[in-house]
Amino acid sequence: MLPHPARAADPVVGDEPLDLTMLRPAETPRHAAPAVAGPTEPTDQPTEQPTDRPSDEPAGTRTDRSGAEPADHPVAPEVLPTASTDHDGTTVLSADVVALRRRLPEWAGHAVAAPLATSLPTPASPAAARLALSTGERVTLSRPVLIGRAPQASRVHSSQVPQLVTVPSPMQDISRTHAEVRMDGDDVVLTDLRSTNGVLVVRPAAAPQRLQPGEATVLQPGVLVDLGEGVTFTVERSR
Repeated sequence: MLPHPARAADPVVGDEPLDLTMLRPAETPRHAAPAVAGPTEPTDQPTEQPTDRPSDEPAGTRTDRSGAEPADHPVAPEVLPTASTDHDGTTVLSADVVALRRRLPEWAGHAVAAPLATSLPTPASPAAARLALSTGERVTLSRPVLIGRAPQASRVHSSQVPQLVTVPSPMQDISRTHAEVRMDGDDVVLTDLRSTNGVLVVRPAAAPQRLQPGEATVLQPGVLVDLGEGVTFTVERSR
């Protein structure tokens, strides 16, 4: 029996033995991971990029970039709504116009009634009035009348130019612009223009009335107005 060779003693570094496993080569695992391929070179062929299909493009159709439809996918013609399928109730169609024309009366056989003529009543104009003076003068009351021995239009503020009627007054009992007579609607109105001796109004079956300075009264036909010194006048109405 041969003697076994003596095992070499583990090397000692310093006072501690050296771990020999650190000096062994690393073992390759049985199932190694596949090697990672390196970067590939770019090719010259262009890759087709996906394009977003418009939301209004129907599924199954494809349109090229120029907007033209391929020949193998023709576009269906647009169908316009007809009177039997679509009518909004406000549009007058040609068929409705023809039906309306048929309902119109014929000029030869039917007379179209004309609108009724309405006549409005004409307002009655006030009866014409005039003054009959004791001097024999007649004055129509188409505008205000100023009576006096020397009447002046500046004494009365009116939109119409008054008529000036001069009466004799040797004693000067009648003022220069003694009184005014004018139409107010259908009434004849007498006004004392602050005369010196006043205006006397005599009505039938009544006591004489002397007007106060600036006072006005309505005159009826047959009423006598006395200005003084025998100058009087009455109101006459034409019938």
